[in-house]
Amino acid sequence: MATNFWRSVFSEPDGTPSFSRVATAVIVGFSVGWVTTLVRLNHQLPDFGGLVLLIGALYGVNKVSGAFASRGPADRDRLDDRRP
Repeated sequence: MATNFWRSVFSEPDGTPSFSRVATAVIVGFSVGWVTTLVRLNHQLPDFGGLVLLIGALYGVNKVSGAFASRGPADRDRLDDRRP
């Protein structure tokens, strides 16, 4: 049961594995450890702007690549307005 949940978390809706979701999880995990270490050493929170941009860039790459992905023949036929 739990395996299906985690598989769906790191996959696209069609079931293909998603690099950007896995990479985002790795970067978030690393960032949590890094920020925790910085807070313990400096006793103050660091600026999160760079981390947010990095994680947002991975999400954006995933969405842009999905928008420009090649479509199957069924999608091309449906989008063709010249057909009678």
